[in-house]
Amino acid sequence: MPEHRLNVEDFRRWALGNLVDNRNRGLFAEWMVGMALGVIDEAARRQEWDAYDLLYREKRIEVKAAGRSQSWNPDRSATVRFGIEQKTTSWSAATDTVTHHDQPRRFADIYVFCLHAEVPANDANAADPNCWQFWAVPTEVLNRVLGSQKSVGISRLNELATPVSWHEIQATVDELLR
Repeated sequence: MPEHRLNVEDFRRWALGNLVDNRNRGLFAEWMVGMALGVIDEAARRQEWDAYDLLYREKRIEVKAAGRSQSWNPDRSATVRFGIEQKTTSWSAATDTVTHHDQPRRFADIYVFCLHAEVPANDANAADPNCWQFWAVPTEVLNRVLGSQKSVGISRLNELATPVSWHEIQATVDELLR
C-alpha cells in the first residue's frame, strides 16, 4: 500500500464537488444563508441532525433548499417543493439531548427557503448567489397558514413572502425579528 498523507481538501472536492446534487446543494444553501447572516466563522461547524440549522440573534433558523434543475436531468425543469414537516422528536447538538414532544411541531423560529433557479444547473451557477431566490417566513406564519402540511411550493411561498436576493437575506430576517 502506498504511503502518503490524506488531504482533507481532496476529500472535500470528492464528497462535495457537485453542488447540483440535492444534499450538497442543501449544505451549500445553509452555508450561504449563514454567510449572509454573518454567523459562519472559523470556529463554526455544521451540526448534522440538529433541530435547526443556524442560530442568529438568539433565533433558530431552518434552511430549506431546492433547485429547478436536478443533477440526474439538468436540462429539464423540476417541480419545486420544500419539506416543512412537523416532527415529534428533536435533538440538541449543544446539549446532546433528544426531546420527545406530545404534539408535532417545527423547531425553528424562521424558515429561509432557497431556490437555485438556473436550468440547466451546474457548479458555476450553483455557486453564484445571484442565481438563487430566497424567501424568509416566520414559523408562526407556516403554522397558522399551512398547519400540518408537509411541503410547500413556490406559488404558496410567493403568497407568504416576497422573494429576495442573497444580499437582502439579513435585512429581511432582521425585519421579521422586529
